[in-house]
Amino acid sequence: MKKLLLLITVMLMIFGCGKEKPEEIKTPEQSQSSAPAATPQGSNRYSPVVNAIKLIENSVVNIRTEKLIRTSVGPFGQETLHGENYINDFFGQDRVYKTQSLGSGFIVKPDGTIITNYHVIESATKIYVITTDNKSYEARLVGGDKILDIAVLKIIQAGEYPAAKVGNSDNAMLGETVIAMGNPLGLNSSITTGVISSVKRVINIGNGYAMYIQTDALINPGNSGGPLINLDGEVVGINSAMVQEAQGIGFSIPINTAMRVLPEILKNGKVTAGHMGFAAREQKEPDGVSLVVTRVEKGSNAEKIDMKVGDRILQINGYPVSSLLAMSNMLRSYPPGSAIELIVGRGSKTFKGQILLTEYPENYGIDSLKNTYGLIFGKKGNHLIIESRGISTTVQEGDVLMAMNDSEINDIKQLNTYIIDNMGREIVMTLFRYGQLFRVKFQL
Repeated sequence: MKKLLLLITVMLMIFGCGKEKPEEIKTPEQSQSSAPAATPQGSNRYSPVVNAIKLIENSVVNIRTEKLIRTSVGPFGQETLHGENYINDFFGQDRVYKTQSLGSGFIVKPDGTIITNYHVIESATKIYVITTDNKSYEARLVGGDKILDIAVLKIIQAGEYPAAKVGNSDNAMLGETVIAMGNPLGLNSSITTGVISSVKRVINIGNGYAMYIQTDALINPGNSGGPLINLDGEVVGINSAMVQEAQGIGFSIPINTAMRVLPEILKNGKVTAGHMGFAAREQKEPDGVSLVVTRVEKGSNAEKIDMKVGDRILQINGYPVSSLLAMSNMLRSYPPGSAIELIVGRGSKTFKGQILLTEYPENYGIDSLKNTYGLIFGKKGNHLIIESRGISTTVQEGDVLMAMNDSEINDIKQLNTYIIDNMGREIVMTLFRYGQLFRVKFQL
């Protein structure tokens, strides 16, 4: 019996000591989660680009919009966007479509104020903002400006949000490394890098002349409205356009342009342009086109710096100008109270002066139509009619004003505001006479 117990004890000791603890087998997911969360600070992987992105990445948002598109189908089956064809609008049937679009933006105030491109949210009926932690918030349009292609949104849900650090685009340098960020096609953290190749590029993209920072950082579809940042993680531009034929040249709106108009948009929902106190026209010359002063208003700041009829406007705040549209778009981002620097040519000499912009005088738009084209409007029922055509020969007294460009105009105050907001631009005036609609084009 003792021998049997001893044998059992020996066997237990042998098998017990030889048994190893089973090895824990980790899944790929478990192995990943146990890896270090970040590269040590001493690593060469922490480049200036990586550090700059880390400073701002949580401020970049994806913007998704919903739009209702209304079209009019005419009596003969033709379909147009509502407002493009008055025959279809009056006699056709409406069709409504819902569309969605994607873009980018960035938070500039901790209260959820966001800057993006105007074309990203234009005509949107619903706006949603998705942050880097994949949370979705509904936002409202505070205001903006189509010509400048700048819009301001506000997240409806109250809270404190990570705001980007805003830089100074006037200090941007040629050759400086910049990073274009955004959310193309709804993908988070799209990053492209490049260098600045021009800090004051004046080009015409879609809505007229505008001032851009030019870079070779690729701006992907959906990156519109996202920030262009420097290596300090500061926003210096708003990614806005891509010229497909130009081998990857990208354009960004200088951030200083947006910050100048931001207070006006937050206050009034739109841009309030400043008034210089002089009028000009385009004049063809052997070496190109010049802007020549045709009128200096009495008592204006232009008169105070001794501007004269016949002076040529060469530069505005360092930007060369040679068209009314370019000058109008440049001045659009300078609200009343701003100071602008002019370089003026007079004969063979050049002069430099500074004008403090003011509010437009009351009824300035109506007076401009009268002084330039001899047009005087009056109210008749629910419409405006031409009471006097002055020097114009293409319109007649009694013609009914239907619209200026695509905007329906119903009263004198609305007409005055529209003209002021579109000074320097080409206007297509739609009139109604004897049962027919016709259009007249003129330059303000």
